[in-house]
Amino acid sequence: MSTDLTGDAAIGRAIMTDAQAQLDARQAEAEQLDLLDPITPEDIWDAREALGETATPQQVAHAARAKKRGRPAGSRNRRTDDLEKWLLAQGQHPAVTLMQIQSTAPEVLMEASKRRKVHSFQKDGTANVVVEHMTYEAAQSLRARCADMLMPYLVGKKPLKVDMSFSGVADLIIEGVTHTAGEIGDIIDAEFAPAPSETDGGDA
Repeated sequence: MSTDLTGDAAIGRAIMTDAQAQLDARQAEAEQLDLLDPITPEDIWDAREALGETATPQQVAHAARAKKRGRPAGSRNRRTDDLEKWLLAQGQHPAVTLMQIQSTAPEVLMEASKRRKVHSFQKDGTANVVVEHMTYEAAQSLRARCADMLMPYLVGKKPLKVDMSFSGVADLIIEGVTHTAGEIGDIIDAEFAPAPSETDGGDA
């Protein structure tokens, strides 16, 4: 007796086979995406702490990858936050250092960079010592680099301010557009009243 399916049974089997093939393809694609987004040493560390020292490397890697899939993109894990707190506890924020350098006069940077260096030796063995220091151009370049690194934190996300007061801005004069020829002539030939002198006192 033949076991080949015919009719509706054959159609149903074909649908199930196609669905299984699509499911397998999606699963393989997901595994490839996991390989493209590898787990970090911090993920491994957190997974080992959670599983304990008896966990095998395969178990640790599987747990780390599973936890990584459940974390929102761009989120920071606890290990990163702990490292940031420890670094800041050792000294000032790097942005403060950048601002200090940027706000220091180039002459001060040049003076602070001075150091003695043995340039050569005389015949009797006496060292020829020279004093080297940063050039003015190098000091200005250093300040500019620090300012450039700080700019995105200061003005990168702020809206552009537009001054609509027009204070101190002269009127635009265009013949035939803003003024007639006669009005322009009156402006050019206008006479100005003399300003009161300081000796007048302003009293009648």
